Amino acid sequence: MEELKYLNPTELLEKIYDTLCSEYEDEAHYDDEKDKQDIEVTKRRLTKKVFNEFVVDDEYFLTMDSKTFKERYHLYEKDLLKMITGCSKNGVPYEKFIIIIDDLLASANHRLNAFEQLEEEITRIKAEKEQEEGTEEVEEVEEVEEEKGEEGAAAVEEENEGE
Repeated sequence: MEELKYLNPTELLEKIYDTLCSEYEDEAHYDDEKDKQDIEVTKRRLTKKVFNEFVVDDEYFLTMDSKTFKERYHLYEKDLLKMITGCSKNGVPYEKFIIIIDDLLASANHRLNAFEQLEEEITRIKAEKEQEEGTEEVEEVEEVEEEKGEEGAAAVEEENEGE
């Protein structure tokens, strides 16, 4: 099996995914409208349970801080749910399913890394500008002090000449 980079699958994830797959298989055997509605509810609930069981960086999606989740994975929530549905509906083997999910999580991670790089670059540029402005201010202060010194020297000379 391929080594996963981001997803840390749990035993429960596999069990829930397998149950979801079996719900899709069983669905074809029911004709009663009430049974079909029950199965739809079960599939939606199991899909969400699979989603909540994802573990990345030792954190479950279910218990992850909402700010962290929004920052890292919110944009991918619909895609992840689509992947879960598509895989389970079509009986994609669990081993392949987790690789597919890991690939999508990699995309989310790359996006996060790009924004972190942007923030670091902005911070670096601001620090450079502040340093340059600070240097310019020091130079301006020195120039003003020199001008004051020259004016003061000129005033002293004028006073000396007047005496």
